[in-house]
Amino acid sequence: MLRERIFCPALHQTELMARSSSRTVLGAPTIAHRLPLLTRIKMQAYLLRVFLSYTILIPAVTSMIRYKVVLKDYGPFLWMIWLGLFNETVSMIFIFSIRSNAINSNIYVLLEYGLILLQFYKWNESKAPKYIFWALLGVAIWIADNLIINQIFQNNSIFRVFYSFVTVFFSIDLLNRILVFNTSPLLKNAMFLIVVTFLIYYGFKAYVESFNMIHLGLSKELLKTLWKILYFVNVFASLLYTAAILCIPTRKKFILHY
Repeated sequence: MLRERIFCPALHQTELMARSSSRTVLGAPTIAHRLPLLTRIKMQAYLLRVFLSYTILIPAVTSMIRYKVVLKDYGPFLWMIWLGLFNETVSMIFIFSIRSNAINSNIYVLLEYGLILLQFYKWNESKAPKYIFWALLGVAIWIADNLIINQIFQNNSIFRVFYSFVTVFFSIDLLNRILVFNTSPLLKNAMFLIVVTFLIYYGFKAYVESFNMIHLGLSKELLKTLWKILYFVNVFASLLYTAAILCIPTRKKFILHY
């Protein structure tokens, strides 16, 4: 989920305004007098991004309400939703305190990757070594991306592209099985809704992150547009996750016969 890389240029801009104003002569026409409008626009854009990101509250609250009655096979997916909400809150704290949420976001994507693998393991009921391999490979790539090639307090994309493609790969494989063997209505099938959302969100995420990993000389405006689209894709994903949670089958009540 998109629980990362939220930053607020307006906060930094406000600090610059305060410093500039304190060093100018009273009444002198400086650039500081023209900044408030720009700062307000940036702050409004930032608050919009925060609002769009916090749509994770919808599936998070829904999952909390249904957690005790739904099948345990969907546990890792529900934990992933709660982890996203937790990281969102931590990001807000770090942004306003240290002006960066890169460290917690880089740790978050590794934990999310682990939960996604665990969820596919529960769904596919296949042998564990296959998922252990992908988990260890992911850890190795995360270490290389955040501790060797780059630094953990930077916005790094190598691991993000990797785990997005792995998620898409497993989603396609599971989707094929659902389409072949499923007999119930697809729009009421929680597993189908989740893997389709995975395909949409992580497919587009891998596309956007690849431009941050490999600099192709694209214009800043185009990159900003792609990130804005990803925020709205995130909202769509949250809504689909909510629908999926509502469709998760309930646990069967066990009745002991005497």
